[in-house]
Amino acid sequence: MLFVIFMFCIALSLSYFLLWLIYRKLFKSQKHISKFLVVLGSIGLIMFYYTPYSFYLEPSYWEFRNMCKLNELPNNEEKYNKILRYFDTSLDTLDWEELIESEWEVSNKANFYKKGIFEYAATTKRKRINRRIYAIATFYSNESKINRYNTNAMIVDLAWHSRRYFLEEESMSSLKLQWIEGDLSCYKITKYNLEAKK
Repeated sequence: MLFVIFMFCIALSLSYFLLWLIYRKLFKSQKHISKFLVVLGSIGLIMFYYTPYSFYLEPSYWEFRNMCKLNELPNNEEKYNKILRYFDTSLDTLDWEELIESEWEVSNKANFYKKGIFEYAATTKRKRINRRIYAIATFYSNESKINRYNTNAMIVDLAWHSRRYFLEEESMSSLKLQWIEGDLSCYKITKYNLEAKK
């Protein structure tokens, strides 16, 4: 409840300030600012804050989006090294033994399964890029014991914390409500290039 009150107070203040700028500076008017317009403006600001268009105003969103665009590149060593640069490594310096420990066999029911191409997968450890972006790199191969030579594809899975909170139930059987932070993943804004490396 405190969060809602806090958000509304910020929106009211910002709305008043924007209307003051419009009235006094733009139109050079000495009229008092309508309270109705201030409330209406604050509701509009809150609605804008919760739309995806407000993401475009945040630099961390653009960093996240540019990192996600790496998934659209053709699968080759150049793409792999660009992704691994965010993990402070490269194909030459990556600890392949540690990567093999996280390896699993891909189920033939998975969306990205391709017989003889994507049968095994392995992931790096989760890395915090900055306060709002977390990343995991996933390698796909047709052989177990993934290495730099049998990697057929690689994607980076990112999570961008939007700092937008939504009211949701704690669990399906509970009536308790809690504030959950929304996040955005790469699959919502880009397509993965899952064509095998040539």
